[in-house]
Amino acid sequence: MEASMTEVGGGGVKAHPGELVRGAWRERRILPALNVDSWDMADGVLRAAESLNEPILLQVTADTLDIWGWAPLTQALQVLMDTVRVPVGLMLDHAKSVDLARRAFDLGFLGVMFDGSALPLAENIEHTARVVHYAQQYQGFVEGEVGHVARDGEPPEWESLTTVEEAITFAQSTGVQALAVAVGSKHGHYRSAEDIHLERVKDIANAVERPLVLHGGSGVPASLVAQLRERGIAKMNIGTELRRVWWRGIESQKEAKPREALQAARAQVTARALELIQLMTGASAL
Repeated sequence: MEASMTEVGGGGVKAHPGELVRGAWRERRILPALNVDSWDMADGVLRAAESLNEPILLQVTADTLDIWGWAPLTQALQVLMDTVRVPVGLMLDHAKSVDLARRAFDLGFLGVMFDGSALPLAENIEHTARVVHYAQQYQGFVEGEVGHVARDGEPPEWESLTTVEEAITFAQSTGVQALAVAVGSKHGHYRSAEDIHLERVKDIANAVERPLVLHGGSGVPASLVAQLRERGIAKMNIGTELRRVWWRGIESQKEAKPREALQAARAQVTARALELIQLMTGASAL
């Protein structure tokens, strides 16, 4: 049985990522999963979630943790999470090796997205299953990916849409609690409504009977969000849009002190995160 939401010293509410994702899935909601690269970005995102009283997942990558230090940044994010009275879960996004996933769980993460999508299917299954097994000692939540969500800079032929058969085999063989699927979105790139294969989402959701995750959520048209939710997407990842507005804030304060530029960047992140959370949840500001 997984850890539930608990009150913490600063008055905040820490939440288990698996509980949040499954709750959204059961209630046919989309849980916003927002990627951050620094303390100020995380603070901006959390203020937006609190103003809407909406649960979210705060996500970081191993590359970000490498820059700031795994323990220092994790501890800083935990402190920030303690300051908001809204359920927030912390996840490592796109762990590319079993060792990175293990490191995150050992450090206190309760959720890891393991990305073996660049591997042959058999190896992806093997590595993901190892992560799932390791997570059990922490009652941890594991999201896996089958198929491959494209990203800028990759050869077009690397993109591989998830098939129903792959999804069934992967889910049953690994035991992942959530499944990231490649259905036409793209990391770091805006795509049109015609790029998203809605019926593929529905078919996979019906086949695997567990929460589905959409990566590359930046720029997904608003008209599609409700349709994705209805067809089984329970978690949507967004990072690129937040990075773009962060830079907008920095560039607006080029002659200012660094602290003033970071304050402006944080304000931009809060404003955009507010819009994104509203887009995914339909929430209104309090």
